[in-house]
Amino acid sequence: MKKTITDLIQIDNSLVTPVYKQIVQSIRRNIEDGILGKGDVLPSVNKIAERFSLARGSVFTAYNDLRASGIIDSIPGKGYFVSSTETKQHKRIFLLLSTFTPYKEILFNSLLNSLPESCTLDVYFHQHNIKLFESLVRNEAGHYNIFIIVPEVNNNTINILALLDPKRTYLLDMGYKEFKNEYCGVYQHFEKDIYSLLIAHHQLVSRYKRLYLVTADEIRTKNIIAGFNKFCRKTVLITGVKKDIEPGEIKKGDGYIVIQDNYLIEIVKIAKERQWQLGKDIGVISYNETPLKSVIGDGITTITTDFETMGKTMAFLVQTGKRAVLENPFLMIDRKSF
Repeated sequence: MKKTITDLIQIDNSLVTPVYKQIVQSIRRNIEDGILGKGDVLPSVNKIAERFSLARGSVFTAYNDLRASGIIDSIPGKGYFVSSTETKQHKRIFLLLSTFTPYKEILFNSLLNSLPESCTLDVYFHQHNIKLFESLVRNEAGHYNIFIIVPEVNNNTINILALLDPKRTYLLDMGYKEFKNEYCGVYQHFEKDIYSLLIAHHQLVSRYKRLYLVTADEIRTKNIIAGFNKFCRKTVLITGVKKDIEPGEIKKGDGYIVIQDNYLIEIVKIAKERQWQLGKDIGVISYNETPLKSVIGDGITTITTDFETMGKTMAFLVQTGKRAVLENPFLMIDRKSF
């Protein structure tokens, strides 16, 4: 017998339960009772809205909730259908990273290994491209019910994030100053991190005659630069921010904090050519820990957020549903190159 809309969906306007939730509950109940099976076509948004005198937005919200749970799906021109009869609510996690660097791999593995096997974790990359960032959120996020995002800091970012349910959205790594008031998550506090660490290790830093921060990208490293400059105002050392490495300007007694790895390699090569000893003739600190930095030369000192802890903490927030803004630990791994 053909199923009518009222067979499949029951709406009681006397209940305090929102209408969209009643639609979700009706579909789930009919699947559990065997009335709906995999592949069965569901009533269209327009038909449901017309039959129950509802706003189309309420029906869309219900169907998007069911789709994010993996229970239904849609095909353009054909409508919505049941894609799974497994109605138990699983966490389907949309993980949007910037790029897949070695330290992001540590973060990813820590997050993945800290989540229960019942969770589905799919990873995407926006490559610091705001148009790609928006496209991925618009086109892919509808299939998920938890969102973990490394945001691209941009004037339009807050509008893009507004497309997601804020109660199911967690920000990761970036955006502490920009988004902490709107979104919970696990952040690096870039400005405070580098300033506090340099203050704590001032005696070590003061061994050098000049101290430079080397970074090619002032947009994504503006908060690191701000923290470094704050430290510079507290010290009598000659300090500065450089956008490139000029071999002729490098002298014995210089200390370098290097953000990008290509500049790290360049400084190590120059020191080797001049037979300078890292940590004695010249000092080098690299930003962000990776396994490779433990074996370059005799090992490179790094200052880094604890990416393994970041992944574990994010997994804790997702599993418990706790809403919090947390600053991730920042530390120095001393390998005597500074």
